Amino acid sequence: MNFPRLMVSFLVSITLFAQVSWAQVASTEALFAHAATPTAKEKLSALTAREDVAAKFVEMGVNPELIQQRIAAMSEEEALLVSHDIDTLPAGADAGMSLLGAVVFVFIVLLVTDLLGLTKVFNFTKPIVNK
Repeated sequence: MNFPRLMVSFLVSITLFAQVSWAQVASTEALFAHAATPTAKEKLSALTAREDVAAKFVEMGVNPELIQQRIAAMSEEEALLVSHDIDTLPAGADAGMSLLGAVVFVFIVLLVTDLLGLTKVFNFTKPIVNK
């Protein structure tokens, strides 16, 4: 009597976790219809046409129409270079904070080495390890 219940529960669990997939033949036109990527000039034009970017340009005293004209006058290589820089440069990076972080890191390393008695850079430290 336990065997049929076990069999039914096993069959039910298999059917509940089985996924149905619907396969179809995809035409070449359907596959490549969405593969058209914008050119670098189109990408730059779309980026500078955004409302927040245009507002920032106006705040900086730059006319947004002038920017669109300059993008249109660029060669494709120049536009590709600028587009690549926009994609790869860190957003909102501040060199001052990076420099400050590096200085703090070097200070901590020198402080630890002074405390361990490996160096003598700071006069206010006393080594914790006696040689």
